[in-house]
Amino acid sequence: KELSGDKVPAKTGSPSAASGDTALKPGSTIPDEVKISGYYAFLAALSMLDRAASILREPAIAAAAAGAAKAADTAAALSGLEIPETAPDEDEESLWYCPDIPMKKEHQKLLWECCKERGLDYIDMLALIALESNFQEKCSNGKYKGYFQLSADHGPSLSKQLNTKNDPLDGAINIIWGTAFYSWILVDARVKDLEGKEKRDVALSIYQRGPGGYDRYGKNEKYLEKYYQKRDMIVKLFENR
Repeated sequence: KELSGDKVPAKTGSPSAASGDTALKPGSTIPDEVKISGYYAFLAALSMLDRAASILREPAIAAAAAGAAKAADTAAALSGLEIPETAPDEDEESLWYCPDIPMKKEHQKLLWECCKERGLDYIDMLALIALESNFQEKCSNGKYKGYFQLSADHGPSLSKQLNTKNDPLDGAINIIWGTAFYSWILVDARVKDLEGKEKRDVALSIYQRGPGGYDRYGKNEKYLEKYYQKRDMIVKLFENR
């Protein structure tokens, strides 16, 4: 029936139901704070896409996500949108922290940050640490030390080049050294033009055998088999959190 003399009440949740109509009208502009929120929501979605790419071993997806993030930054700059320096970090804790990994939370965060800085795959590095030291910060096998089992012979040069103490059994230092060391392998002439799994396999073999050992013997298939078992384990830990 019609309601004589009365207006039809607005539906619950309709913009007109609230005092101070906030619906956008033709010709109106979106407030900067809304734009900024959208910007960070977009970057957060790209971070999740990048994480999925790591788990699925799809470098093309990761590259697309990185390209989209750069495009968002460019668009924000061209529009004159000022992004606050204190804005929330796009990288949520859920992207890097896994409580079932027996590694200090602050070390997981540092590893994530080093991977971002050096363009490394976070899951790959967790798997490498799992294989080399089983996440034991103080792991020592002769001259091979710490999370990444780096040779103590490299300590003087790594500490000088990376501006750290020469202490391979300090977890934070070992993470800085290990991620830098691996990133240098990725730009080696034997590796840099490769893609996907082949690039990872050659880089890991050089990491384990050294450049000379790789030149003589090629990929270390037994090492790679163990590595991928560890990597699958890491992926499952993140999926089952």
